[in-house]
Amino acid sequence: MKQRLQHIGERLRASFWLIPAVMVFAAIVLAQALLYLDRSGVLSNLPGLSLRDPNSARSLLSTIAASTITVAGTVFSITTVALSLASSQFGPRLVRNFMRDRGTQFAMGMFLSTFVYALMTIRGIDALSDGGDSHVAGIHAAVLLALISIGTLIYFIHNVAQSIQVDNVTFNINREFSNAIDRHYPAARHGHENAEFCDLRQLALGDNALNVFSGGSGYILSIDRNKLVAWAREHGCCILLDCHAGSYVHHWSRVARIYQPPRTIDSAEISTAINQTINIDRLPTAEQDIVFSIHQLAQIAVRALSPGINDPYTAYSCIDRLVDGIGKVLQRPQLPNCFHDDDGELRLVTTVLDFDDLLRAAFDEIREYGRSSGVVMHHLLNNLIELADICSRRVDKRALDNYSYRLEEDCDKFIKDRYDRELIGKKIHCIRQRVARR
Repeated sequence: MKQRLQHIGERLRASFWLIPAVMVFAAIVLAQALLYLDRSGVLSNLPGLSLRDPNSARSLLSTIAASTITVAGTVFSITTVALSLASSQFGPRLVRNFMRDRGTQFAMGMFLSTFVYALMTIRGIDALSDGGDSHVAGIHAAVLLALISIGTLIYFIHNVAQSIQVDNVTFNINREFSNAIDRHYPAARHGHENAEFCDLRQLALGDNALNVFSGGSGYILSIDRNKLVAWAREHGCCILLDCHAGSYVHHWSRVARIYQPPRTIDSAEISTAINQTINIDRLPTAEQDIVFSIHQLAQIAVRALSPGINDPYTAYSCIDRLVDGIGKVLQRPQLPNCFHDDDGELRLVTTVLDFDDLLRAAFDEIREYGRSSGVVMHHLLNNLIELADICSRRVDKRALDNYSYRLEEDCDKFIKDRYDRELIGKKIHCIRQRVARR
């Protein structure tokens, strides 16, 4: 249930309509409430708040409504231009981040709600009345909303100008990356007393296994491990997952194997039970997939290194953010892949991403498109040297050492400048020395 609520919250946050819709609804409620106060005469005797001419009131409200809906159209146009710019400059994956921006959603909601409030208030004012009714609260609230809208317009322009700056874009992605790491790589041991990391090659699960295939195609957003452990304990079996959050599965892909499957239920029922714990959607998110944020940063770096843009400084910024996140993973305890029930029986074996997977996800594309650039390789190697200083697990050292050989091979083939090759060779040697020393 918690994972499902997180998924719903993620979808709502990424939607562009939620905050404007809530604000429009609040404007309708506010208009009705203030019309009721005006008709009750509670505010009619307050000094400085006398406005009884219905024609003047309707004229003022019409002006406010017309101006705010015009500005709302301008805001929508600016937002569309910003989304187009983000898609062309940073990649289509980054459009989601701009749509999630609270400032843009609030600005759109502010103008629309002011427009709707003015319309609802005009509807409640009788133009044929004799002027005995007071429209104090409704009119002054409309003027206040109009003034707030002016400030919102200034804020919106500032926010858009800030949001399309590449340093702010990479910072926001890195912040989401860091939050995902905190969720999936907690600083505590691993938050699960019945879990441990095991070498899958040493597990004796037996030969009696039932293959479970995907119930659909798409990206895996989340996997409910607790439900899988509970189901496996109830039926006395062990589940081996062949996928992880972020994987793309086809409708014929195998997602799990059930060892010692229960004989009391058929395979179709087993497949349904397992697939109900795997949340698949058409688009990936950062819910349980930290590689999603890695790919976003890598995509910005790759586009910056393309011949049409040729902006190494943007690539530097992305490399810095990527190494910052991966270094955070290195300093956290290794994720468990074997989960036991309360009786100590192995019930679930998961597929986890190791340091080698993260290295390849972060730098393979950058290495591919930047291996002929000496300055980009210098910057990448400088950051990998810093990673080598915090590399403590043997498997992580081996992964970083192997990656240094791939970089060395690329540089020997594609770096033309002899000075660059010598300097890169020294940095690669420094990485190997630091990995071997720790």
